[in-house]
Amino acid sequence: MMTLIKISWRNIWRNRKRSLIIIMALVFGLIGGVFSAAIRLGAENQRFRESVENQISHIQIHHSQFIANPEARYRIPDGFTLTDELLQHPDIKIASPRTVFDGMIATANLNAGVRIKGVDPEIESKTTYLEDLIVEGTYFTEKGRLPSVIVGRNLAEDLRADVGSRIVLTFQDVEGEIVSASFRIEGLYVVTSKRFEERNVFVNASDLNGLIADNEAVTEIAIVLQDPDKYRGVANELREKYAGLQIRHWADIDPSLFYALEFLERNLVFLVGIIILGVSFGLLNTILMSVLERIRELGVLMAVGMKKAKVFGMVVLETTMLSLIGGVLGLTLSFGLVEYLNRRGVNLEGFGGEGLEEYGFASIVYPEVEPTFYLQLALIVVAFAILAALYPAWKATRLVPAEAVRQE
Repeated sequence: MMTLIKISWRNIWRNRKRSLIIIMALVFGLIGGVFSAAIRLGAENQRFRESVENQISHIQIHHSQFIANPEARYRIPDGFTLTDELLQHPDIKIASPRTVFDGMIATANLNAGVRIKGVDPEIESKTTYLEDLIVEGTYFTEKGRLPSVIVGRNLAEDLRADVGSRIVLTFQDVEGEIVSASFRIEGLYVVTSKRFEERNVFVNASDLNGLIADNEAVTEIAIVLQDPDKYRGVANELREKYAGLQIRHWADIDPSLFYALEFLERNLVFLVGIIILGVSFGLLNTILMSVLERIRELGVLMAVGMKKAKVFGMVVLETTMLSLIGGVLGLTLSFGLVEYLNRRGVNLEGFGGEGLEEYGFASIVYPEVEPTFYLQLALIVVAFAILAALYPAWKATRLVPAEAVRQE
């Protein structure tokens, strides 16, 4: 076996330039494939963190009529009691009671439809990290004549308002009566999604509940889980226990994000495998040319007693060695590149990245892939190498020694 390995190794470097070309093709194919996969996966994971952790949470609970009619009258019965019950569940980390409904925001310059979210400032900072998203002003610390409101920076720009500006919120109370109240902008927050910024404003739930004439009102409960992967199981369990309420997990609320992540998880290796398959055709061509150039030599080896099985194995070994060299080098460089860019980020603003924010994607992406991804690719490289070697190896075993030795 060692002799066969030595012969195969020597044969690889007979035509050094050709072997180096196929190795570099495999290296660059892997780097390109892994980088593309890492960028896409990194972007989707960032979108998941932004959408789920900073905006919608893992699970949301509402009154059965609330989604169709987001109004204050559709309250969760005994919302605060239910919140306390939820916190006893071993898989639930945080349960945030909110007073949420649609309304209008107005300044002297503009009116706009918004979703008004009455929150407990302390609980909300742990649920969606709203406090960490503030880029101007403060987070529910001022005690002025007017109650405070936190708005998105993009919405503030549209309203031509700033920190300290007075705005008017108009909405319906629990009886369906129109209520208008003045608030002062205390802080501006920023998230990746411009649409979310332009659509959502946050006020203190105690201020909002007083205005709608129900201090115990809860129209939404946002849940953060100990283990995010259990979202389906916990949601199904809560649906059985609280059948009269509408309980949705993040995949129900944002199905496009769910399907994007599901597609990537199932097809990421497959997509990179297509690139490797293309490189494998070049590998097959290289090995086949090598066999055809050595017809006389192979004929001599078979004439002096080398069995066809060893000739077959020698050709397969040559292909496998080339693939292992290119694969190890390519995956090592890919790993280093992804780790480096994961720390620094890839700025896509110059490639239209600013427009991605309209769809919830950040303009600076931090590429990432799971460690198991590299192992899967390594197995694919070896598998494709062996497949690419089968035809040239079979071709070599079909040689007739008496005829092969007379080849020039």
